Amino acid sequence: MVALCIAACSGDNGTEPGGGGGGGGGGEGAVTHADTIWVQDVLAFAAQLDQWAGESPDTIAARSLAYLLAMSSVQEAGITDGTTVWANFTSGFDLIIPNNRSTSTQADTLVDALALSLLRGAEAPRRITVPSGRAATKVLAQPKTALELPVPATFRAINAIGTCHVNPLPVIRSLLKEGNYTEDSPGPGTVSRLKTVNGDGVFYINSHGGPGYDPNQQPYYAIWTADPIDVATLGNYKRMVDRHELVGMLETSNDALGNCAKVLHYGFTAKFVRKYMKFPQHSLVIVDACSSASAPAADLRQAFADAGASVYVGWSRVVNAQFAYAAMKYLIDRLLGINKISPEFPKQRAFNIDDVHKDMEDNRDLVTDPYRSAVLMVSKLKGDFGLLAPSIQFLSVEEEPDQSVLIVAGMFGTDPGPAGRSVKINGQSLDVIEWDPYQIRCDLPQSGANSAGTVVVEVGSGANPRVSNPVNITEWSGDLTYERQDPGDQHLQMRLKVRFRADVHSFRDQPHEPPFETIVLFGTMHDASVSITTGGSYSQVQGNCTDTFAFGGSVSFPSPYETTQDGGWDYYGSVDTQNRELQLNMYLFALFGGSTWTRSGPPECGPFTTPMWISVTIEDCLFDDVAGPGLKAFLMGMNPDFSVPADNRGPWTVPPNMSPLMGLTGEVSMRWDAMTSNHPPDPDAAR
Repeated sequence: MVALCIAACSGDNGTEPGGGGGGGGGGEGAVTHADTIWVQDVLAFAAQLDQWAGESPDTIAARSLAYLLAMSSVQEAGITDGTTVWANFTSGFDLIIPNNRSTSTQADTLVDALALSLLRGAEAPRRITVPSGRAATKVLAQPKTALELPVPATFRAINAIGTCHVNPLPVIRSLLKEGNYTEDSPGPGTVSRLKTVNGDGVFYINSHGGPGYDPNQQPYYAIWTADPIDVATLGNYKRMVDRHELVGMLETSNDALGNCAKVLHYGFTAKFVRKYMKFPQHSLVIVDACSSASAPAADLRQAFADAGASVYVGWSRVVNAQFAYAAMKYLIDRLLGINKISPEFPKQRAFNIDDVHKDMEDNRDLVTDPYRSAVLMVSKLKGDFGLLAPSIQFLSVEEEPDQSVLIVAGMFGTDPGPAGRSVKINGQSLDVIEWDPYQIRCDLPQSGANSAGTVVVEVGSGANPRVSNPVNITEWSGDLTYERQDPGDQHLQMRLKVRFRADVHSFRDQPHEPPFETIVLFGTMHDASVSITTGGSYSQVQGNCTDTFAFGGSVSFPSPYETTQDGGWDYYGSVDTQNRELQLNMYLFALFGGSTWTRSGPPECGPFTTPMWISVTIEDCLFDDVAGPGLKAFLMGMNPDFSVPADNRGPWTVPPNMSPLMGLTGEVSMRWDAMTSNHPPDPDAAR
């Protein structure tokens, strides 16, 4: 009776603060004599486990099972996962001994492998032709699922197992903060803090974990917390133990003096998750613990689904700690597009969890643990979580007479509304017309400082939204001069002002692959123009008669979108990013008066002056026949920065422009000034 009184009073029925930073649960139940004896017996067992340190996990598991079965207070006991020992006690407590994670003092590093260049000279370049406008998305390989970002950009990262093992939290926290995620409730993984999990977009816990069986022989899985179990604080969580929300766990962690030893802590179960935890839409849960994705952990995964989580990541069985840390850091880095873990060159944009998981398996050997054969599992629960940052795949411009539209292809999540998203060019917001998870359409200025430049997508409100990889819209403008010399000093000149823009950056469809080199098509811009002027004359004498043919008059087309009775013109083309070549396709037809045919001489010559209409086109001889009859184009070399050097073509001999002069010849040529590429692709930007 005295022992019972002391135990109950020490617990104070939950009014005393919990040990180890756990905190009270507030009247969580009376402690029985059997509870006290259970704690004492298990602590004695922990001392025995320390004596077996250094033996193989299989041997320790066998010794532990025999020890437990010899205890009169044990109802049932067994081994799961080959090394995890579990037991049911008459007091109502369940116990799990994971016996699976060795201590380690290995220092954690941010960059855990040499940078890998993907610019492989022996590999043939990958090519793709991208149309202009909204048709561009039809040729891009875009996922239709796993497109969503966590609704709040908050995270909770917990390392519950102390300093006896490598602590991945510094890197995990650093990556998430660099991705503009705000940390919620930093601190140890105590029961009281875990009870406050509510609304975190990302929940990561590095801990001990293990499967067992409850007294009804139903499988369950428990995750180690930072709260030790002792007689003095037993009352704090007694009701939670009775409801099987908490169980006992024995594993290596820091004891009261900070030494690494086998210590007794609380572990939380699926029932704990269901009762206390809440997750928002499209949230990510990572349980970085042995066997967290095993069959006995199925109810735990379902509990996280019931609590609202979208995707659950865990290990199929016992996993090597160093391998697990390397995998988790890589996973989070690639979901964010940070490029600090095993960086690649060119840098890689954010990809969704399906693609990253496949990349980890195919290219990084980070899915199956070579030491323990554990497999990193991704379980889809509800919603459509995909990635941690918006990701631009490609940009395309739909040129229209009055308002051009920018199409942004990639992964962006469901439209969070005007207050929670933006598309910016050179830091200035664009008007969003339409926002889909894989495509955004915005109004794009047709001229001015923000008609081209660096585009980013931002998701989230406040001062630190999640920001995509930057991608540039490149712009060119230049003059082409067509010159024609006809008989005598007749001359005709066309001045063609062209302007065009396109995304010519190389890009990946999948993680790790070498980026595509593109042939990017572009359309006509409304502010291009043509002006045509003529002048000069040619005279020929036949007997006493003289015929004089005089060029005169002019015509202009202020925009390719404005055709008149005098004709019209158009242009379009493409940029070949691999061969650095501009293909400019042009069409022009003009018909105008002002020219005359005058005959002078004696009356028998029949003197007259008659107006003549001149039709003007660009002669085929100046074009490159690039795709068979009917498609004529100028092929222009480009510099490495995509600028176009000045060049010329011709002269070519052609028939005269005035039909009465047939039999004579004229001469035509074309030259173009250098075209600067404004905002060429950034070679250091992720793609």
